[in-house]
Amino acid sequence: MAAEAPPAGLSPRTTGSTCLHPLSELLRIPLDQVNFVACQLFALFAAFWFRIYLHPGKTSSEVRHAIATILGIYFVIFCFGWYSIHLFVLVLLCYGIMVTTSVSNIHRYTFFVAMGYLTICHISRIYIFHYGILTTDFSGPLMIVTQKITALAFQVHDGLGRRAEDLSAEQHRLAVKVKPSLLEYLSYLLNFMSVIAGPCNNFKDYVAFIEGRHTHMKLLGVNWKQKGFHSLLEPSPNTATSLKIYLENWNIQTAAWLKCVCYERTPWYPTVLTFVLSALWHGVYPGYYFTFLTGVLVTLAARAVRNNYRQHFHSSKALKVVYDVVTWATTQLAVSYIAAPFVMLAVEPTISLYKSMYFYLHIISLLVILFLPIKPQAHAPRQPRTLNSVHKKKTD
Repeated sequence: MAAEAPPAGLSPRTTGSTCLHPLSELLRIPLDQVNFVACQLFALFAAFWFRIYLHPGKTSSEVRHAIATILGIYFVIFCFGWYSIHLFVLVLLCYGIMVTTSVSNIHRYTFFVAMGYLTICHISRIYIFHYGILTTDFSGPLMIVTQKITALAFQVHDGLGRRAEDLSAEQHRLAVKVKPSLLEYLSYLLNFMSVIAGPCNNFKDYVAFIEGRHTHMKLLGVNWKQKGFHSLLEPSPNTATSLKIYLENWNIQTAAWLKCVCYERTPWYPTVLTFVLSALWHGVYPGYYFTFLTGVLVTLAARAVRNNYRQHFHSSKALKVVYDVVTWATTQLAVSYIAAPFVMLAVEPTISLYKSMYFYLHIISLLVILFLPIKPQAHAPRQPRTLNSVHKKKTD
């Protein structure tokens, strides 16, 4: 339960540490946000120290794993207090599945346990936090950890439970052929560089980074020796650090995760599964589902309009420009309309907003779907590119 509000000043409302409460009052910024930013800044400085003084050339991978894990655990406890136990329970529970379950089922059990636990926590947030009274809470790191846990389970299944020729090129590259040790598992999931706000990297890439092999792995495919390079220089992190944008990074992570657990693993067109996973992944706030369902409705209507009228605007450049401008403006209006519930979260403000706009986009989309003739585009069945199919194509 949240602590009682103090009689004066900003409330130190946070489930984590209150040692920065004076700074929060000075800056007039909620304490949970101050804690989050403080951890991110400290992680940035710790990353430079980690790179320079714990360089893989002079420090063992076990020490680097251990330090990264200890700092990550401290950050989580500092930000979220005893609620961080949710992360630790999920991590240990899924590691138990990792070491005790057969490789033929490891991805299934891990996926359902991790997604089930995440969904339960999302539901609890509605009743405990009353639609997110805290800007930052444990569900963000829990979502990142869930991404990593499920992705690793599928990669272990690919490496130990499937034939190499049945894997796509990307699956083959990321396949894990030896189950990780407890230290490697904890370090991958809870390291200070990504536990608070991501990114969701792959296990093999992370272990290569810890062991100092990441640069060499990335340059293996560019024939660096043939191009006159006699040694491999480590790239500077300055540019990547200064240009990092967390929102874009989050969207890229989620898309990559959906590809790992959905796009490449369903023999049928994965629209329905993708929708379900996207919805579960974001949480159970009603506003999310208003956004997803409205988005599906508008997408179907837009596809019907495109299939029926787009070809009529290809006769001249002027008509094509008109078509592009109109569709661009319509898209901007639709995105604003669709995304509003995603921010509002609750049912009441969402209904009030849409009522004030007379549900115009819902009504237009339904009319378009009902009265425009259906002209489906012919698509060839999507087949995943496996190593076997690539070899067959080369021989043909």
